[in-house]
Amino acid sequence: MNRPPPRHTLGRSIARKLLVLAMLCVVIAGWAGWQYSRRQAVDSETLGDYRAAGRAVTVLLVEPDVSLNLDAGLRRDSTARLARALERRLSELGYRTQALSARSDEERFGQVAQASARAAAMQHQARTTQAIREVGAPVLRVSLDGMKRDGREIAEQTYRVELLDPQTLQPAWRATLTWREGRYQSLALLWHLRQNRLPPPLWDSLADLAMAKMREDGVIRAEALIQ
Repeated sequence: MNRPPPRHTLGRSIARKLLVLAMLCVVIAGWAGWQYSRRQAVDSETLGDYRAAGRAVTVLLVEPDVSLNLDAGLRRDSTARLARALERRLSELGYRTQALSARSDEERFGQVAQASARAAAMQHQARTTQAIREVGAPVLRVSLDGMKRDGREIAEQTYRVELLDPQTLQPAWRATLTWREGRYQSLALLWHLRQNRLPPPLWDSLADLAMAKMREDGVIRAEALIQ
């Protein structure tokens, strides 16, 4: 039996390796696209009949404890940015908005064990509650619901957006917004950059998702308010 020339054997070996490499690239690209397509999600539930029927909304920011050390990893806590993005979109719809912080610096920094700091935190909460009830507008409370880590990096962030009755401060509607970080999502981002399409940041994407869900569930008006 005649053996094939060494050049033919080498060529077949290289072709097989290139084919395997090409198939691996296709699998990785498909996996990256799948991760990118599911990077954000929203779930909502209706807890009462109260709705934002007026022309004003109070955006209440609940910032997480500083002791959680959320600056680790590639992504940081985006609760404040998400609240600002929602406030901006509500203003663009014609709502009058006011932004309030639910927690004092003493509370966020875990200093309430001291009597003076505890008193300052209680005074802050009392002022916030009074401001909410004086305005009497629906309250949109924005908070961090949880984070999951993959090693040192943050792999998933969950935020909560709730509509509260300003008199009872009980939620009538709640949405859970999820943002996932995949290992291969950077490949999909590079593809967007090649197309000159820079995707919006996390907080803007989740704010758009929350606004669309609020319209769908009838929490806010579907159309802009006439000034």
